[in-house]
This record gives sequence, structure tokens and C-alpha cells, in this order.
Amino acid sequence: MNPVPPDNPPLGSPNLQQLLCRQDIWRGKSQRLAVSPLTRDTGYSELNRTLLGNGWPSASLTEVCQQGFVQSEWLLLTPALRNTQGLIVLLNPPCVPFAQALIKAGIDLERVLIVESGNKADFLFSFLELVRTHACEVVLAWQPRQPLSYTELRKCQLAASDGQGLYVLFRPAAAAEQSSPAGLRLSLALQAQALQVRIFKQKGELARLGRPVLLPLPHNWQAVAAHYQLDQSGKPATNVVNIRPLRGGRRGRK
Repeated sequence: MNPVPPDNPPLGSPNLQQLLCRQDIWRGKSQRLAVSPLTRDTGYSELNRTLLGNGWPSASLTEVCQQGFVQSEWLLLTPALRNTQGLIVLLNPPCVPFAQALIKAGIDLERVLIVESGNKADFLFSFLELVRTHACEVVLAWQPRQPLSYTELRKCQLAASDGQGLYVLFRPAAAAEQSSPAGLRLSLALQAQALQVRIFKQKGELARLGRPVLLPLPHNWQAVAAHYQLDQSGKPATNVVNIRPLRGGRRGRK
């Protein structure tokens, strides 16, 4: 026979009200309890206003979905990377970043490390170990060719919650249709004059998300008018050329 539980809880046990006041307990539409206590400035005032906590969440997994090989992640995250003090680790970047561009952006190359993994198992092991290392203030990881399951993403989220840095996982655009335990999920779309940022999941927000945020592109990123548009006759061009990033071997250079 099981013993009858006492009428009064043991001394020191929290009551219901104390549990509801915990920072990691979310009460419905309340945003105050859902916000991570650690956030960092994105460098974009409009984007800060859209994010709960007014910045990128720390100690949490942020998932960015984007189409193709556009490298808009650098435009999105450079302001935040500029203000870091610890190591910035790039896990499986699609190409080697252009060093002069990072220097011009104010990022110390001495703090940038590149880690390459050969398969998904190595990728997961590397990600889990990196985010648990307090020396790594930022970990930017690009999903390997093999898709990540919900269980594997859950492991990444749990490991990120043990750290204090900015942890971002870049995935293909199709991954936006899949479930993910990441606390923040957004998609990027590069337009002619701006980078469109659409937030489709934030931890602790049930309300309908607002309109996408448009981040203006630097002048050298902006698209020029199509050649046929420069012709006063308005005749469309007959030849179409598809431009792809130049790659050498397995990895290319930006």
C-alpha cells in the first residue's frame, strides 16, 4: 500500500503562486515571463522592436531559414558580431568569409574560428560542445546536407540553454514548414533594396505576428537595374545568364 501524502507540503516547497512567478514559466499571452533575461542589440531599431526583449535572445537557439546561397546572414548579424568580446565560431560555413570585409565591418579576425565537420554526427557533436563552451560567445552553424530531426534540434536547443551566447542555426527555406523547438525562428528574403526578415515563431507569443521587417541594403548590395530597362525602347533582353557563386572544390570563397 502506498503511504498517504501529508496534508501540508514539506517546508521549503514552492506554492503555486511562487511557481507562476518563475521566469521560465509562461502564462498565456503574457510576454513578460516569456522573454529571455539575456538579449543583445541587433543593431537595427525596427528589428529590436519586433523581437521580444528588444534584441537577439541569448542562451537559446535561433533558427534562420533562407533560400539558396545568398549569404544575407552577414548583413543580418554583422552589427551584433561587431559588439562581441569572445570567440565567434563558424560551424560548416558554405564558403570562407572574405577577411577584408570582416575587418572593414569592425570584426576582429583573431576571434573568428572556422570549424568544418564531415557528416551530421560530427556536426551535432561540434555544435553541442561549442555552445557549452563559455569562451564561444557566438556560434553560427549551417545545417549539413542531411536534414536535422526534431530530436536532434531539441538537443541543440537544450545545449544552447546551458550557455550565455548567441547561437544561430541556418537552415534551408523549406525547413520553415517543419516543427522546431528553437525559441526564435525567422526567414530571410533578399530584395532589390532591402533584406526582408519575417519572424514566424517567438517563444511566448501566441498573438498573430506583425508584418515583415525590411532592413535597408548597403549601396554595394543593392541590385542595379536590368540591362533592358536601361534601353528607352523597353525591349526585353533575349539572352538570360544565370550567375552562381564560384566554388573551388568542396568550398568556395566569397
